[in-house]
Amino acid sequence: MKTKLLRISIAALSLGLSSCEKFLEEQNKSGLTEDAFYGTEQGMISVVNASYSGLRTWYGKEFPLAMTETGTDLFLRGGDNKANQLSDYTVDLNGGQTNITDAWNNLYRSLNVCNTALAGLPQSPLDDAAKAQYEGEVRFLRAQYLFLIVETWGDVVLNTEPTQGIVTTATRSAVDDFYNVIFGDLDVAIANLNPAKSTDGRITQDVAKAFKARACLTRASATNDASLYSEAAALAKELIASGRYQLFDDYKAMWDMANADGGGNSEVLYYVNYTNDDLLNGDFDAVGGRGNNNHLHFIMVYDREVGMERTIGYGRPFQRYMPSVHLLDLYNEGIDQRYHGSFQTVWLATKSGMVPGESPIYPEMGFGDTAIVTLKTVATPAQVERARNRYRLIDRNNMYRADGTPALRSQFIQLSKFMDPTRLTVAQEWSSRDVFVIRLAELYLIVAEAELNTNPGEALEYINELRSTRAIPGKEIDMEITAAELSLDFILEERARELAGEFTRWYDLKRTGKLVEYVQTYNPDGKSNIKDFHTVRPIPQTQLDAIMNKDEFKQNPGYN
Repeated sequence: MKTKLLRISIAALSLGLSSCEKFLEEQNKSGLTEDAFYGTEQGMISVVNASYSGLRTWYGKEFPLAMTETGTDLFLRGGDNKANQLSDYTVDLNGGQTNITDAWNNLYRSLNVCNTALAGLPQSPLDDAAKAQYEGEVRFLRAQYLFLIVETWGDVVLNTEPTQGIVTTATRSAVDDFYNVIFGDLDVAIANLNPAKSTDGRITQDVAKAFKARACLTRASATNDASLYSEAAALAKELIASGRYQLFDDYKAMWDMANADGGGNSEVLYYVNYTNDDLLNGDFDAVGGRGNNNHLHFIMVYDREVGMERTIGYGRPFQRYMPSVHLLDLYNEGIDQRYHGSFQTVWLATKSGMVPGESPIYPEMGFGDTAIVTLKTVATPAQVERARNRYRLIDRNNMYRADGTPALRSQFIQLSKFMDPTRLTVAQEWSSRDVFVIRLAELYLIVAEAELNTNPGEALEYINELRSTRAIPGKEIDMEITAAELSLDFILEERARELAGEFTRWYDLKRTGKLVEYVQTYNPDGKSNIKDFHTVRPIPQTQLDAIMNKDEFKQNPGYN
């Protein structure tokens, strides 16, 4: 059974939330203060463990997924989307959005826990080895939270000390200042931690190097700093060559629940762990439903079709996000195993006791027979004839109009990577699946992008090694590309094929300067609304209302 970071002290969770929130004052009848608690070995370990909790407020949750995957070229809003402002860039995408406010509060809360841990570690009763280990872990986590903050909101508040009491002013810090702290923290993490695959959810040197490769590539793209490109490539190559990780030959098998434990999955470097006992999926939310719920959001409405009723295996159809035509067309399913490894296209009849002749619409359908087939192409006459009297056929013309706008938002080709048929009940919303944050495949893509302009031959070598591994057996040569085909746009296409739905796309497009262009070209819902200022999110209005220096700290440009 995989080890989980489960126990988090109430005292640690009570640390300051955002930099400007005011809380109810309570009497401390026990006489136990946080300072005294953190001065103990147990208290220090507790606040270090609590530093991990913020990861569960982002990875595996609905609205961070909406912030990172919708509003891009890959995913459109489904029939029951709860964040159309993010997916469509509507005029009401502003500081009043609850989902953006929650993300801000959770990330600053997480940052403050890290700052509290780092402030207390030097004076703690832990031995030097434990102090070094925990400092490395917490420095990494602080870098992770700062990365998400600065890449989401830009030059906002940079806190590196614990926030205590009520703060009434806010000061902007330059993006460069954020990255100085991020890279400094990652260097400490790399120096303090051992090179190893994480098998228990804790941060290792490998995790820190993989994340630094991502951060270097992100900052290099903004600054055109050749040394950062070089470091991103070097770190990624080192981890690839370490022998501790291996690409799956079968892409679909990588997502099987038998391989859902990131610690046991050969392709996963950095992951956020979860368990099937939701009481142990601790984050900062005192209410239930805190587990990984990624599996819910990409599922279409299948249970209203003939022969179908909801099952654990097919999941709860929240229908939040659906693929764009562009995403589906990126795959050549004749040679690339990632199409059928990523999407579900066939459903079998689940109504118990159903026999052929029971349905007047599909009289040949019985229990366990094909009930629904979805096609990303227009159905041929032969396919239409094959479906007649047997099952529901939903083709491209049923799902999308000519301009790519969804004609059906409740039924579509669904992303299946995160499905969990091991949940205990049909209604269970959380999954024990770990969230894979950085996989080995991304490191190949980092090398390709970092080396594209300075060493295109090596960039081509790495992209082709990844593509040949993802080929349908016997199609390896067909999957390889030539030097003339390699470009930044091709690498972004390859990242889409490999990483769709994995909390990266909005940042990929922002990093490469392609966000507005790609949304205008490939996202029919958002193409008329997106503007240049949408490369950062609005600052929550609650933050702006709480500070006194409103003339100095204002809303991000473009937002009301």
